[in-house]
Amino acid sequence: MSAPNQVHFQPQPRPIHPSHLNTSSESDSYPNSPSHSLTILNNDYDAFDALLHNIYEKILQDNWFKPAGDADSTGVCLRVDPTSFRCFPYENPRLIPFEEGVRRLNVEVAVKIRSASVHAAVSRTLPSAREILIDSNTRIQIIPDISALGDAEREQCAAFIRSDHTLVVWAFSVDQVIPLWTEFEEKLIKYIWRTRSTPRRDSNTPGFFDPMVSPVLHNASLPDLPSNIASTVNSAAPSTSALPQYSTTRLSTAAGPFGMEDIDRSAANTMMVNFGFGVLNELDEMEKPVQPKLSKKKKKSTFWSFLSWWKLQTPVASESEKDVSALEEGSESHPEPRQLVLLGPFYAGCGLALTMYFAAAGISNLIEEWVLDGDTRRFGLVVVLPIVAAVSIFFCLQLIGNLSLVLGPVAQYHENSTYYSAQRPRPNAQIDGAARWNETTEALVIRDGVQNGTNIDFTEVEQEVKREVRVGGLPHITIQCPVYKESLELTITPSVLSIKKAMQTYARQGGTSSIFICDDGLQIIPEEEKQKRLDFYANHNIGWVARPRHSSAPGGFKRAGKFKKASNMNYGLALSIAMEQQLAKLIADASSPTNSNNSTSSSSSEPRESSRPSTSTSSPYSPSQPRFESIDSIEERALQLAIEQIYQESGTAKKVVDESGKEIQEVVYHRPWAGGARSLRVGEIILIIDADTVVPEDCFRDAAREMGEEGGEEVAIIQHESDVMQVAHHYFENGITHFTRRINKCISYGCANGEVAPFVGHNAFLRWKAVQDASFIDPADGRRKMWSEANVSEDFDLALRLLLKGYTLRWATYSQGGFKEGVSLTVVDELARWQKYAYGCDEIIFNPIIKWWRHGPISKQLREFMQSAAPVHYKIGMSSYMFSYYGIAAATVGSTLNYLLLGLGPDLDRFYLHSFEILLACVVVFPALGNLGFTMLEYRLGHRSIWSSAVENLRWIPFFLFFFGGLSIHLSTAILAHLFSYDMTWGSTGKEVEKSTFWIEVPRIIKNFKLSIIICLMLIAMMVIFTTGVVPFEWQIPGWNWALIIPLSLVVGCHLLLPIVLNPWLMKFSY
Repeated sequence: MSAPNQVHFQPQPRPIHPSHLNTSSESDSYPNSPSHSLTILNNDYDAFDALLHNIYEKILQDNWFKPAGDADSTGVCLRVDPTSFRCFPYENPRLIPFEEGVRRLNVEVAVKIRSASVHAAVSRTLPSAREILIDSNTRIQIIPDISALGDAEREQCAAFIRSDHTLVVWAFSVDQVIPLWTEFEEKLIKYIWRTRSTPRRDSNTPGFFDPMVSPVLHNASLPDLPSNIASTVNSAAPSTSALPQYSTTRLSTAAGPFGMEDIDRSAANTMMVNFGFGVLNELDEMEKPVQPKLSKKKKKSTFWSFLSWWKLQTPVASESEKDVSALEEGSESHPEPRQLVLLGPFYAGCGLALTMYFAAAGISNLIEEWVLDGDTRRFGLVVVLPIVAAVSIFFCLQLIGNLSLVLGPVAQYHENSTYYSAQRPRPNAQIDGAARWNETTEALVIRDGVQNGTNIDFTEVEQEVKREVRVGGLPHITIQCPVYKESLELTITPSVLSIKKAMQTYARQGGTSSIFICDDGLQIIPEEEKQKRLDFYANHNIGWVARPRHSSAPGGFKRAGKFKKASNMNYGLALSIAMEQQLAKLIADASSPTNSNNSTSSSSSEPRESSRPSTSTSSPYSPSQPRFESIDSIEERALQLAIEQIYQESGTAKKVVDESGKEIQEVVYHRPWAGGARSLRVGEIILIIDADTVVPEDCFRDAAREMGEEGGEEVAIIQHESDVMQVAHHYFENGITHFTRRINKCISYGCANGEVAPFVGHNAFLRWKAVQDASFIDPADGRRKMWSEANVSEDFDLALRLLLKGYTLRWATYSQGGFKEGVSLTVVDELARWQKYAYGCDEIIFNPIIKWWRHGPISKQLREFMQSAAPVHYKIGMSSYMFSYYGIAAATVGSTLNYLLLGLGPDLDRFYLHSFEILLACVVVFPALGNLGFTMLEYRLGHRSIWSSAVENLRWIPFFLFFFGGLSIHLSTAILAHLFSYDMTWGSTGKEVEKSTFWIEVPRIIKNFKLSIIICLMLIAMMVIFTTGVVPFEWQIPGWNWALIIPLSLVVGCHLLLPIVLNPWLMKFSY
């Protein structure tokens, strides 16, 4: 098959996506640039031609019936490869500007459409209008002509063109463009009909009451408008003129204009011209927002009706009533005051009181025994009471919490409070309204042009002012995502496409957003995969930063931290901040007329070496205004300067031997890679996600509203409850999925009770100003950091710093599971996750033993936390959470000591609590009362039926028996590793399914679990030896002493069976 049907006018086309080693940057401006192409007719069709024909037939089928002039200006443009595009119809010079705009937009496919609905929508707008409000969730931009297409807001995926009354719709994948147009066309027709006025038509036989000729209209006038605007409206948008007042007689009804006789025209009579939007804001009676009507299930008259207070009657709303954004756009709405719920503090106080009671009971036993025998030595056991209390506080809080699930109130679960958001924020006219252009800046631009004797083209003014000078409206949101070696096709792409849907929704609501990827794997992965990532980032307008690979050699680049996520994001943010500083300097230089020539000349000497060059283009507008410079261009220049700045600051000394054999110091520099300058600029709000994440399509505006509402300026983090995105669907993933959903539901219940919301490190909106306010100077290198690289639990560290600064953390559930996260697919990954948590908790509580002689055993971070102004119940809850890891880790050591102490010394003090008694207590509180409480919670909230919930919870008891029973040794190794300063690191969790077999899994088990297997085999040998005659009779521990055997046997058995029974690839016996 022949080459693509495209002939270029230049000898070698300029690549639109150069590799990261190419540093050229050329202009795409039409028509002075030679980079334009004309698609010619070639009968040797290929797959791209088939796609072009199909899209044209599906979207532009009306072109076959239109005049040639109208049809020639519309068509389809498809990207064939990163360097060329193809247009249909072929050999149409009028599509060259269209192809150029699509090239600069850098999208997969675009369609230019001319239809009656598009023409009607554009013709009724004022010349100053910059967007059309199609509905409460859809704003579409208006650009002056096709040459401005490259500067359009990409995420809106559509733009009206004023000059020829057309519409361009584009998509980032071919299969999206037809559904996208179908959906938009339906909205557009509804908008046209909703805002209809007097019909415009050219007819030689008008009716008696035709508004275009009726004498009734001759005296009609517009509302009180300035004369220049009124004349413009009369000429450009006559459909906004006043309507004739039809009579209610039978004659007038019959003589109505062409089928409009029976139409209720009250909506058109009450239209108002909105000069900010350039649209007509009115709603028909049928289009008025319906107030949510909450329908409750009818109460059955049964014997249990008197317990109706116990089960919450959850309102059931229809789909159209669930989104409060359906309320009229721009309506004033004030948020309800958020109350501080005190149930959480009350439960925490009860749990602490119960812990103190248990401790006092132990002291009571000591006093009773002292009264009987007078031996005061037993009071030495009091020194272990703090340890016992610390470990048992989680047990006590769980006991109180489980009882509250059954007996406590639950109505607060569906109400907003200080630390909890169950309902979406209400519409806010100040936040939701379309951002206004800065008229002052626009006036200055015009004035400077007049003073310079330049002919002012107002379309050029609109483009030169750019969106950076817009004030008010929805804030810019940056989606920050750290990645490593994840698969581009299986992990990164689905997450980005999910984000792009949310970005499109937000763009059409009037906001802007961008993706910022911190790629730690780009400089490590093979060249082929690297190029695929670069192309993917360029195609989707993604900003990215890739730091050098880690090297332990002298002078090598060091990726700090046990878990590299924090240092990865710090590096990307540092480059972004440096870029903003350089950008501010460039703008200051450009704004000064005396420095214009200097800045122009200095730009040629700027550093050009970069990981990846600019993919932006020069401004396509008139060169007669040298002061105006493309924002893209100046941002790319700032990025190059920031890369050079980071490069110069990265110098590390290295000892080398010169030719004479003398040892000298050599400075080694490390250059970052980066691209997508505009997307690297951090907005007011940051959404932190993982590489395997799905987000709701409409979530950005909710976050903007909640952080922008009255009192919302104190909110630093909005952490969303997450559902699970399953990929493997085997029983291990299903079990962890059930556990994750259960934990998230309990966190939601706790936050609704008034507990401080946690921050889990992903699926959370962060206020960038607050994060900067809580930043600190890292003593390791003297640089300002946002995330702690010295802590494994960097999310808890940030949350704590924000709380100490007076900010609020909030947990949100109104997304209703729209946020999804991946879970561990193997037991090895899940154990590593728990080890990381245990290590992080020990970091927060204790210093390494080697530092005890100088700093003491308790860490500075814990001391500051306990002495801070954080809520007391938050301190209790966090302490119980952190000490729970010590309780799990102590299971093996405690069971072994219990076996030896009771077996070899049966006469112990009553202060000692037997392991079997602890086992019974744990069985009652966790599997029994815990499952009962959670079943009742789901039933009382109306989420599930009682039997369905009970079956679901009970079926996973064996799974969690083996899982939690086999955690002890693994958590102990993590805790001891920190205490003894052992270097322990963790990589990213596996996110792709890797099929395995028996012969692959057995060596993995031996490698990853050899320590726990050896310890368990030694314990089994010990129990066997103590039951035989190998030891003297008085030292023997008989096997019938089940109170000693069962706890230790249970721990040993779970550790041995954990890697076997929880391994799906091993248990299916695939060889």
